Amino acid sequence: MSGGIRRSEEGLDSTRMVNQPALRSSDGLIWMIVAGVFLLVCAAPLVLLTLVDPRASAPMAWITAIVLVGLYAALVTARGVVADRKRRLRLMAILMLAMAAVALLGLFVCAMIEWSAVPGA
Repeated sequence: MSGGIRRSEEGLDSTRMVNQPALRSSDGLIWMIVAGVFLLVCAAPLVLLTLVDPRASAPMAWITAIVLVGLYAALVTARGVVADRKRRLRLMAILMLAMAAVALLGLFVCAMIEWSAVPGA
């Protein structure tokens, strides 16, 4: 151990995020599963806002849902198309983070649209 940094047997600092197994040695399936579950969880409020009880925020909810599905499709495509493992896993991680950012922003905007429609707000 040098400088107080723990090193694994491979000489990598296991505390650094870029050295985690999901970004180094995974085949990418875990990213697809986690992103798929995330997409389903995000779909619940979006479906409520668009199909079950359409409101003023329905157009924004549709846009958010379409972008999320597109990002998930890109993530799945990346697993099959990008040959370099390290590059593929980083791209899949970036796409998952993009899904989270889009969902957060889209649902926040939907909430603001709905809040502005409340009388006396």
